[in-house]
Amino acid sequence: MKILHRYIITEFIPPTFFALFIFTFILIMERLFDSINLLLSKGVSLLSVIQLLGYVLPSTLIYTIPMAILAGTLICFGRLSSDNEITAIQASGVSLYSIFSPVIILSFVVSIFLVSFNEQIAPRSYNQFRQLYYQIVQRNPILKLEERTFLEIKDYRLYVEKIKQKKGKLSGIIMYKMEKDSFPTLITAQRGNIVSNEQQVVFQLFDGSIQQKDKQDPNKYSITYFKNYDISLDLTQTPPPKVKRIRQMEKSELLQEIKRLKRDNIPTLSLEVEYHQRRSLAFASFVFCLIGIPLGIKSRKGGKSIGFGLSLGLFLLYWFLLVEGITMGERGIAPPLFSVWIPNLTIGIAGIWMIYRTAK
Repeated sequence: MKILHRYIITEFIPPTFFALFIFTFILIMERLFDSINLLLSKGVSLLSVIQLLGYVLPSTLIYTIPMAILAGTLICFGRLSSDNEITAIQASGVSLYSIFSPVIILSFVVSIFLVSFNEQIAPRSYNQFRQLYYQIVQRNPILKLEERTFLEIKDYRLYVEKIKQKKGKLSGIIMYKMEKDSFPTLITAQRGNIVSNEQQVVFQLFDGSIQQKDKQDPNKYSITYFKNYDISLDLTQTPPPKVKRIRQMEKSELLQEIKRLKRDNIPTLSLEVEYHQRRSLAFASFVFCLIGIPLGIKSRKGGKSIGFGLSLGLFLLYWFLLVEGITMGERGIAPPLFSVWIPNLTIGIAGIWMIYRTAK
């Protein structure tokens, strides 16, 4: 029996890891292109780009691991069924439940691991992603600067016609320095450079002018022309944001926030939904395995293409049910503990019934 179980597992693991790679690559593709843009166009270091991708990866694995478990199950049992191996094993006196059990147990173990992963590791990693991105932008404010778009930096509003991001070179510059209880100062320059570090950013402007209105008489203003003019902005006084988004909160932080808000009679439904949703998504791997086994046996021919197609279709159904459950929970239509488990209960019960029918 141990040899059989080992054989089933070896049939299950390779397509699961292959599916995990494909699904993760697809979901992370947008972030990947953004990271390549940061590296090639905006001069961010390769190490920082790799760190950003590494920090955002766990938030993606929350969804792609269950999808991969489903695809791996479909492909594994689809192949065993199409090659009549399941029939041959049954003929030797082994029950279908014994054939299914290794994959079911493994998927349950994965789900148990994902509870901690979803509650602790993924939010912590996403928080590190946000902090690192903030630090990168602080060191290089030009990252947020787009051509022909105003950008607010400290007390300045900056507009640039053209940008050479990697070299920090600007042309067609318009800057407004916002003054309290006074008119803004207009600064223009034909070209300029940006030099920055963690402490400050320096705008080196060339061939421009400074226009200021008289505080006493708005109809009067002065113009000062310059060949070069430097503007230094201190960045050390801008602390990173302390308020965490819900996605950044670990389990203990979520529970503390729920307790605090309840004490102040503030609704906590969205936080409760997030708390229970993380556990629900963790056990998606287990319920996907339950329904993937009978579907894989029935699909027989088609191999990986059928496996990927069915897994995408089932995950879309799961996601639709989850979104509906989240909506019901946040609106108070159903308790969050129940609403976000609707997709698991629906697909899990269907999977158990189909396994029972297949075994008969």
